[in-house]
Amino acid sequence: MLKRLRPTSWINNIPAYVPGTSKDTIMKRFGISDPIKLASNENPLGPSPEAIKAIESSKRITHLYPDPDALDLRKAAAAFFGCTPEHIIAGNGSDEIIDFACRAFIEPGDEVIIPETTFSYYRIASLACGAKAVMTDMKDHAIDIDDIEAHLSEKTKAVFIANPNNPTGTCLDSKQILLLADRIPEHVLLVIDEAYAAFVRSQAFKSAVNLVHVHDNIVTIHTLSKSHGLAGLRVGFGIAGSSIMESLYRIKPPFNVNLLALKAGQAALYDLDFLKQTLETTWNGLDYLYAEATRLGLQFVPSQTNFVLINIGTGAEKVYEELLKRGIITRYMASYGLDDYIRVSIGLPSENQAFIKHLEEIL
Repeated sequence: MLKRLRPTSWINNIPAYVPGTSKDTIMKRFGISDPIKLASNENPLGPSPEAIKAIESSKRITHLYPDPDALDLRKAAAAFFGCTPEHIIAGNGSDEIIDFACRAFIEPGDEVIIPETTFSYYRIASLACGAKAVMTDMKDHAIDIDDIEAHLSEKTKAVFIANPNNPTGTCLDSKQILLLADRIPEHVLLVIDEAYAAFVRSQAFKSAVNLVHVHDNIVTIHTLSKSHGLAGLRVGFGIAGSSIMESLYRIKPPFNVNLLALKAGQAALYDLDFLKQTLETTWNGLDYLYAEATRLGLQFVPSQTNFVLINIGTGAEKVYEELLKRGIITRYMASYGLDDYIRVSIGLPSENQAFIKHLEEIL
């Protein structure tokens, strides 16, 4: 009897990641020449101008392998995040850092605690290692640290949180993060994803980067996709103590960050003027959408990110589809269990205004 190639026994339990609708899809589906995409939390200003210059000056050396240690990029990241290069690992986007963490520490049969409404790739990466995903409740669209503690068991190997959280936009304050860090046993990995940390306006928030020097079981994750406009180049970082870092480096592929990403990422991290402009655009856009949603009688979740979750009601899917027909791409939240909501990324002022104009007409 012939044997067939079979995947791992747990592969069929892994849900496929569902990205936001692309511009190309809408252009082909509805014949719209220039749709507005407010679905994937991308930077509406584009990439950092300094990053573009770095790409231009480096494009003739792309026949060479990139620095396998990403040293110059890690030095720039260390200056930006306030740590040392030795405590940083660079990745092909922050997704790769999530993969590193799972592959280095999670084994089949382990349990991984993940909030119910958060970035879905934590669950995918954990299940890919044969772990069981233990989902915890949210409280008013925020991560509930008490419920996380209540689900800790002898089988728990890791806890994932996003702070600020995607897709709800809420964040835990520094006291809550300290409390959570103290409650997690030392043998359990605590992964704190700070992809949206640059956008936080709350004075009660503080990055958890410094905690990696106090707790040997913490790794923080960061990306240049949002605040620095490099989503297409895939540049991410993990920051942790020496023991975690040693394990992550053992499984890091050689040359995992491409040459143009290294050069552009380094330049973008030093381009603080662009970051300032990005934050001003985001915060002004959030305030505009808050005011307009209130005027339209819609509830929303106050956000510490570059997007906002809006409660449309029972007709949310229909509104989402009608917006698509008009060339406005948002994100319908049914896949996150939020059937009445759409998530709207902050765009340029004209894009935010176009969204509100069409939304009001549909409602």
